[in-house]
Formats: sequence, C-alpha cells, structure tokens
Amino acid sequence: MSLAALLTLALPVAGGGDGPAAKAATGTAIASGETVLKQPDGQIEATYRYRLVEPPAAAIEGEKRVPLIVFLHGAGERGNDNESQLKHFVRDAASPEFQSAHPCFVLAMQCPAGETWASLRLDNEKKRIVAPTFASEPTRAMRALMQAMGEIIAGRKVDPDCIYLSGLSMGGFGSFDLAARRPKQFAAVIPVCGGGDPATAPLLVDVPIYIVHGDDDPIVPVELSRTMRDAITKAIAAKAETTKPIKNPAVMYREYTKVGHDSWTPAYRFGPDGVLDWLFLQRRTSR
Repeated sequence: MSLAALLTLALPVAGGGDGPAAKAATGTAIASGETVLKQPDGQIEATYRYRLVEPPAAAIEGEKRVPLIVFLHGAGERGNDNESQLKHFVRDAASPEFQSAHPCFVLAMQCPAGETWASLRLDNEKKRIVAPTFASEPTRAMRALMQAMGEIIAGRKVDPDCIYLSGLSMGGFGSFDLAARRPKQFAAVIPVCGGGDPATAPLLVDVPIYIVHGDDDPIVPVELSRTMRDAITKAIAAKAETTKPIKNPAVMYREYTKVGHDSWTPAYRFGPDGVLDWLFLQRRTSR
C-alpha cells in the first residue's frame, strides 16, 4: 500500500459541504481565497485555495488586532473543493460563541490530493507512519501555506505576537515541520496525533508547544509524539545548562485514552480537558 493510500484511509473523506460559500452554524460566511506560487521566471507554478475565518468587525475596529490560527487539516480532507478542510475545528472556530470569547482569524488552506504538508515515511512491513526526516526544503504545499500566511498577516489586522499553529494527523506532522522552519513566528504550536524529526528539537526549545495524541492510535503511533516530547525536553535541559535564558521551561503533553486516531475531537475544546484555553493564553515574547 502506498503512503498516499494509507493516509487516505487514515481519515474519513469529508463529503458534501455547503457549496462555495461554506458557513458556520449561524450562517456567517467563511471567506475564500487563493495564493499563487510562481517560478523564478514569473510562470505560474500552482494555485492553492484556502478558507479564512474572520472575526467580528467590532473586534478589529481602529487599531485593534486579533490572533491568527493557522490550521493544517489531515489527509482525508485533501482535494480541490476548498470545503473539506472545514470539517474539523474550522467551523467551530467560526461560531459566534467561539468568536465572542476569542475573536481571531483562522487560515485553513487545502492541500491537494497526492501532496503533503511535510515529507513522510512509511514502514512498509507494518503499514504505519514512522518518524519523518526533516527536509531542507519545504514541500510545495508548505511553501504555498507560508506564502498565504504572509499575505494574510500583511493584509489583515493580525496581532503578530499571537500567531498560533495547529494541525491534526498529516497536519500534526506539518505543524512540527513548520514550527521548526519558523520557530520565532509562532506564539504557540499544537501538533495533534502527528510526529516530527527529533533532530529539530533544538529549534523548538523556545516555542510554547502542546503535543497531543491518543494512547491507542492505530494509524500514527503515539511513540512519535512521545519521542518529540522527550527530544524537546532534552534540548530544553541542554539549553538551561548554558547562560541563555529559557523561554519555554517545559513541553505541554497530553495523551487521551481510548480515542484511537481521533484525538483532535477532545483536544479542540475549551475547559480542563481541552487545549484551547492554553492556546489563547500564549503570547510571543522576544526570542
């Protein structure tokens, strides 16, 4: 079985959708957008589409700025409908209850079929995803995401000290990858049921990070999250032995019991059992 096939089986494919103007529960439209990658000679390389949750107008009046959450969907939501990536988290974040409590932008780009946010590897014998090796160059989808982020940050009233990153499954791998590429940009990172290259741990020591996984995940082994937790913890300890100040004294970590691969449902909640309260408490400091 190919890696692409395994990833497709890992998550159910979101079907249907609400058409071109996908809406939150209240009927609030989630804006559509696109970013165009170009080659050095100016020729169009690829176009990537995204959805953008926008906060209430009152939240960004005058000089007010609000957080930006960059959300990376899983493999089952890949495609070209610019809808499927709304299946998890995004519509909830667009709800009036969510936006009333924590007004924010949410960028949800869709990764095309056959592409991934980060380079992944497969254990062919066990048919399970294994720890990736960090690639020096980002995937094309990741390049598009970084470009779209820049466009949103430049064109919207985003608080530059409150840019958050989270993703699930394939997006969890992408979260580790992007955090290592831009550790100074994010106020907090929440990789959910993903994994990363332990060699990148020294790059993440100053990034507030909350790693989430299910202890019985049959698709992405929980050992991948445990390995990253331990690697970052070790890197933090090594830095503490130097004269350099520690911005992130510990890695937040949670394993949910008996949720299988679906650790994102309990994670993306407010309250003591979720991670969203922690997320919105984070603010980037000088690092």
